[in-house]
Amino acid sequence: MSNKLGVFLAGGLAGAVIALLYAPRSGQETRALVSEKMNDAWGEAQQFGAQASANVQQAASEVASRTQQFAQDAQARGQEIYNQAAERVQEVAENVKPAFAQKNDELRDKIDAARQRIASQVAKNAEEAKDAAEDAIPVAAEAVSEAADKVSDTAEAAAKDAADATDKADK
Repeated sequence: MSNKLGVFLAGGLAGAVIALLYAPRSGQETRALVSEKMNDAWGEAQQFGAQASANVQQAASEVASRTQQFAQDAQARGQEIYNQAAERVQEVAENVKPAFAQKNDELRDKIDAARQRIASQVAKNAEEAKDAAEDAIPVAAEAVSEAADKVSDTAEAAAKDAADATDKADK
C-alpha cells in the first residue's frame, strides 16, 4: 500500500521536474502552477489514504462478521449433532433394556427350575436311602425313615426359601 503511494509521489515529482524544464512560462507562473499541482496531488494522496483506510476497516468488519457467523453456525451444527447422537443413544438404550429384562427373567426361571429339580432329587435320594435302610436294617428303619423325612422337608423348605429370596430380589 505504501509502495504504491511512494511510486505515485515519485511519478508526480518526476512529472513536475520535466514540466518545469520544458515550460514556456515565467518562474512565478511555474512556481504557482507547481504549487497548485502539488496541493492537488497532496489532496489526492490524502483522499486515497482515507479511502484505503475506510476500505481496510470495511474489510475487517466483514471478516469479523463472517467469522462470528461461521462460529455461530459451527456451534449450532455441533449442538445438532450432539442432540442427534444423544437421541440415538437413548433409542439404543430403550431397545436393549427389554432384552436384558427378558434374559434376566429367563435366567431366574431356569434357576428356580434347577432348585426344584435339586430338591426333588434330594427327596428321591432320601426316599431310596430310607427304603434301602428298611430292607437292610429293619430295626433302624424307623429312625432312617424319620431322618429321610426331615431331610426331604429341609430340602423342600430350602428350595422354597431360595424361591422367596429370588422373588424379593426381583422386587
